[in-house]
Amino acid sequence: MGKFNGKISAEFTPPKTWELERVLSFQTDDLTADEIKCLKIIGANIVETGRITCKKGMKTDLASVPRIVWNIIAPWDVARAAVIHDHLYATLRNYYNKIVRKMHHGRKSEYKLIWEKARALSDKVFLLGMDASEPSISGWKKKSAYYSVRIFGRWPASSKE
Repeated sequence: MGKFNGKISAEFTPPKTWELERVLSFQTDDLTADEIKCLKIIGANIVETGRITCKKGMKTDLASVPRIVWNIIAPWDVARAAVIHDHLYATLRNYYNKIVRKMHHGRKSEYKLIWEKARALSDKVFLLGMDASEPSISGWKKKSAYYSVRIFGRWPASSKE
């Protein structure tokens, strides 16, 4: 089971982002040394103990949940896990744009495989973060949020944002 270092402290920066006013971290024992190494390769702020840290000043949208489904899954239900996930996806985008796009040449390169594995791990960390949330998140909400990022996260993780 994982653990967050505390609550989110962030300031709203219109039109739809928040800026962290202090560090937010998530500690998990559920990642192997190889998984941690993979996340380090893409540039994630993770240490060997499995602690992932989002720095003060990081910008986040908390959770990219369409407003129409907020009565089912509101962004604040999964907010801390989503902030950690946003950090991981930001590093995925950076790795994709700086490494994969330049080295990929139409075939499955080693770099693309690393990106794909790191994306799956980022989504795993999102699920682990939701498992550690207080108050707890119901199982169907966790599964809905997790499978949404698995299905639709490919594009945000490789876009040119």
